[in-house]
Amino acid sequence: MPTPHWRSVPRTAATDTIYGLALSPDGQRLATASWDSLVKIWDVAAGRVEHEMRGHDGRVYTVRFHPAGQWVASGGTDTTVRLWDVATGAALWSQSGHSSLVYSVDFQPGGELLASGSEDGTICIWTSADGTLVRTIEGHPQYVQGVVFSIDGTRLVSGSRDCTMAVWDVDSGEELLRLDVINNGINSTQFSPDGTRLLLSNVDGSIGLWDLEKGGLIMEMEEHTYPAWSAVFSPDGKTIASGSADKTIVLWDAFTGAEMSRLTGHEKDVYCVAFSPDGKWLYSGSVDKHIRAWSLDSSDPRWETLSTAWQTAEAEDAKAAAEAAIALAEQTPAKAPASGLLGRLFGGKR
Repeated sequence: MPTPHWRSVPRTAATDTIYGLALSPDGQRLATASWDSLVKIWDVAAGRVEHEMRGHDGRVYTVRFHPAGQWVASGGTDTTVRLWDVATGAALWSQSGHSSLVYSVDFQPGGELLASGSEDGTICIWTSADGTLVRTIEGHPQYVQGVVFSIDGTRLVSGSRDCTMAVWDVDSGEELLRLDVINNGINSTQFSPDGTRLLLSNVDGSIGLWDLEKGGLIMEMEEHTYPAWSAVFSPDGKTIASGSADKTIVLWDAFTGAEMSRLTGHEKDVYCVAFSPDGKWLYSGSVDKHIRAWSLDSSDPRWETLSTAWQTAEAEDAKAAAEAAIALAEQTPAKAPASGLLGRLFGGKR
């Protein structure tokens, strides 16, 4: 991957901390979760808010797009999990199955189920369409900061502040595996695109890469000086991006663990990072109340257009922003790479 090239394109997304963000499957929309109780849907090309969804009573910690892109799920301090219509911004359902704040949500790859992890140590599995509670899984004595479905949707992995991660059978709720993360609380979890590796961001600032088939740590990256709040794979699985309380984003080689680049510009903790589906853009959200767009391909012709669109949108120049958005829309993003094979543990039911 080329050396990351970026220019600061800050955009005030909320009146408070941005704790979570997610890209739609087509890369055209960005969802944000912020501590002002709002969920927002952004038009990425124009850099403007399409919908501002109100309903949460308190901070919103997590957002995730449905695999088909028509819905967004969210969770927050009011203990609820909510589903929103992306096209209209309408609230579709709200359910409370947890007794404390909801830190993370994730859709099953097929989209039928939604999982949520909470400060109360529980995991809830819901039907996506109507919010019916399918099952509650208990097994962590401390916060469940991250939940993620396996690529085939039959397993669910949870990462907790109790310094363990666990693998659960989705149909039965049975615990299949538990691994000790060596006295290190977990902040986020994500599978590699081919489903063979699990990525953890940790309280001590390290980024851990795990092989769940063998039940072992592949490598640990330790360049952050404060907690690593989030870590994600690029769509091709070759790069890892992590955001930290040290105000930086680090790009790592996903196979060697080498630091490729360190991105600076945020003034406070970087809570969330997300790649665009084509892998050419990285978005970050921070306590400084800004989203930043980073171009990971200096030759990408969309950079100047996107930069102009977001800057003019910030200046509330509607005509200029619209012209920039139209220009960007004429350039078709590449499709994200297909997923690879699953590991043995995640290849089917036992």
